[in-house]
Amino acid sequence: MPLTIAICDDNENQIKEMRRLLAEWSADKPFALDIDEYISAESFLFSYPDKPCDLILLDIEMKRLNGMELARKLRSDGNMLPIIFITGYSDYMSDGYEVEALHYLLKPVDNSKLFAVLDRYIKRHTPENDIMLNCDDGSMHISPEMIVYCEAVGKKTHVHLQDKTLVCNMGISSMKNILPEEFIFCHRSYIVNLRFMRSIGKANITIDSGDNLPLSRRLYKDVNEKFIQFYTKG
Repeated sequence: MPLTIAICDDNENQIKEMRRLLAEWSADKPFALDIDEYISAESFLFSYPDKPCDLILLDIEMKRLNGMELARKLRSDGNMLPIIFITGYSDYMSDGYEVEALHYLLKPVDNSKLFAVLDRYIKRHTPENDIMLNCDDGSMHISPEMIVYCEAVGKKTHVHLQDKTLVCNMGISSMKNILPEEFIFCHRSYIVNLRFMRSIGKANITIDSGDNLPLSRRLYKDVNEKFIQFYTKG
């Protein structure tokens, strides 16, 4: 499932600005982002049971039910939905601690501060060794240990597991950046997991399944050294 963030603010221009910032933040992220918009606390409470979210960006000063009252209502119901308060007033900061808010940002929102808070949230809520992939079938967490090799196909990357292949909406260079060090380029279009390498030849690599992957001549020395190091370390 994609990450879903709700924006709750009675100012439509503020909602538009927060949507813009979220789009900027998520542009280079390896997962899909869904954004739900609410013009009042009441509309959020009405929709939330059937339309849950992972996190809410919540204004405090709203007509009728304000954001702090909404937060207290959630907490009294035992709901620990992560909340980032976004407001023009600093007077409520101590109340924010009371309802265990994730953070408190003042308007106008500094994009670097918002991005830092969101990045910390993602880091805490993604299993330490997992990566999140935005695939044709939806976003998913996956352990890198399940990946045998990755293959560039156009602007996408085919991630080959032992039992299936995932088609991911990111380039192979971006894929390499989120993989651990045991994943190496053996060709400009292929990344192989050293754990699944059986042998290495001058022009190809044989993996445990018996399949062969191409090996670039210019990468042969580096791949061979890392292959030997991986299986002789310790």
